[in-house]
Amino acid sequence: MKLRAETNFLLRKQSKQALGPVEVIGGAVISTLAFILTFWSMSCLIRVSSPAVATLIVGALAIMAMLANYIGVVRYRMQRTARTWLVLALCLWAGLVVGLVLGNNYWWLGVGKYQEYHQMASYVNVDPSRDKGSSFMDAGAIYFKDRVSVDRTKAIAFRNGLTYCIAPVILDPLEAASAGNASDSRKTAAGFLIPTSGTLDFWAVGTNCCGTTGTPFSCFDAANPFARSGLRVLDDTHIAMYQLAVQEWTATTGVPAKYPLFFEWSLDPLMLEDKLKSMASNSMLKLGFVYALAALLVSYVLHMLFRYYKVL
Repeated sequence: MKLRAETNFLLRKQSKQALGPVEVIGGAVISTLAFILTFWSMSCLIRVSSPAVATLIVGALAIMAMLANYIGVVRYRMQRTARTWLVLALCLWAGLVVGLVLGNNYWWLGVGKYQEYHQMASYVNVDPSRDKGSSFMDAGAIYFKDRVSVDRTKAIAFRNGLTYCIAPVILDPLEAASAGNASDSRKTAAGFLIPTSGTLDFWAVGTNCCGTTGTPFSCFDAANPFARSGLRVLDDTHIAMYQLAVQEWTATTGVPAKYPLFFEWSLDPLMLEDKLKSMASNSMLKLGFVYALAALLVSYVLHMLFRYYKVL
């Protein structure tokens, strides 16, 4: 009994000594590696190209965290040195959880959208004056005819937290006065001209990229005279807001929009898709660096906290 008491005394005395940098830095490094591996597995193409590998990586990290947790608890109950194991377990869990949350968010913002666009159709030579939106409900990207442009002077804004900006995509002019010998049946009371298709369904959109009334409209490549294509907006929340803006626009002009489709106006939609594809991988280094700094601080605080509560 006396020997056991002396042993415990020596262990507790040892636990109060200054922390070695290896303990603190080791926990931070392992936590950062867990974060990067989890983030990569959840946010990059491996999630769909090799889902079994991605799942195996996350599962292996979870098993390692549980094992470190188990060893730490057992050693603590046996009054043996357990602090390093407990900190390691918490650091592993932190890397795993943060990697899962951030990785999943980046997936839906980046590669998830990229995959969705690749499952949708692309159309070329579309005429917004004669074609209807109902014929392009499966469109992911549309390349319009020559001379098609965004009528930025007819833009409107709808405010709901963000400013939702819309502007019609046109080939023929919308003002009846500019249309020459257009049929009176196509003219509205507000002086606008209904397209030949009977509906104005193609819209360039964006958030916080126009004035409070809609002008000036500078969303994406709308000001570029060479741009004549768009990448379809897929966010249901944004679509609902754009639809409200279109309803306001049609009520003012008298021009119907029966099947409105919303696009991020672009000189090159493929470039936008590539940006989505590489969003997570391009952000990984910066996120990993920020996480490493935070992990270093957390590892140190955890060690100090366990020392305060006299955990060996």
